[in-house]
Amino acid sequence: MRILRRGRRRGAVAVIGAAIAIAAWTHAGPDFAYSGETVAVAAPEASGDIASLLDQVTVVDRVDQVPGYERSCKKGKGCVFGPAWNDPTDRSGCDTRQRILSRDLRDITYKGGTRNCKVLAGWLQDPYSGERVDLSDVEIDHVVALHHVWNAGAWQWDSRKRQIFANDPIELRAISSSVNRAKSDSGIDEWLPPDPAARCSFVTQYLTVLVKYDLPITVREKNAAIGACAS
Repeated sequence: MRILRRGRRRGAVAVIGAAIAIAAWTHAGPDFAYSGETVAVAAPEASGDIASLLDQVTVVDRVDQVPGYERSCKKGKGCVFGPAWNDPTDRSGCDTRQRILSRDLRDITYKGGTRNCKVLAGWLQDPYSGERVDLSDVEIDHVVALHHVWNAGAWQWDSRKRQIFANDPIELRAISSSVNRAKSDSGIDEWLPPDPAARCSFVTQYLTVLVKYDLPITVREKNAAIGACAS
């Protein structure tokens, strides 16, 4: 990961073609390092909330794969973001998945005797596609994929911070299982919501998460963010 700049330069003149950014960076991660020259294509000026968010993030030319990511908490696995849906800061008695379902679904029915902690039925207006789906087709999406977050800097965090991140409501959305599979571990330079009307909102939330946790974006992600919100 090589840092190009923090945010955008206010009032900068758009450059036609490519701007050459020469940087060297020694990776503090496990067992590897690199340095060299990179080419960053000049992006158009951002505007509105996206411009404000982009002013607050570090822009890098790329995010490299860092060994050690294992989401599974089965015996012998890394469990690097902690047990699924277990928020160490929450005292409600409901696991994170059920709290997100309660927040995002409509016409909810709860299992009796669970203090409204177990959702039995409901439906979702998928925020990325606009489709209506029943609870059986709903999954919880990490807006910024956990594998991407690991590579972007979470490998340096302690286990408690990683677990807090994985359960932070700002980083979570209920979405349809089919959309979740399509999104997978993609960044915003690789995947955007199928509904064009949802793209800028998604990008805004994506950047908000990165700003909150001081994580970088790549040049390609920055360009994608600006393009998604251009209208």
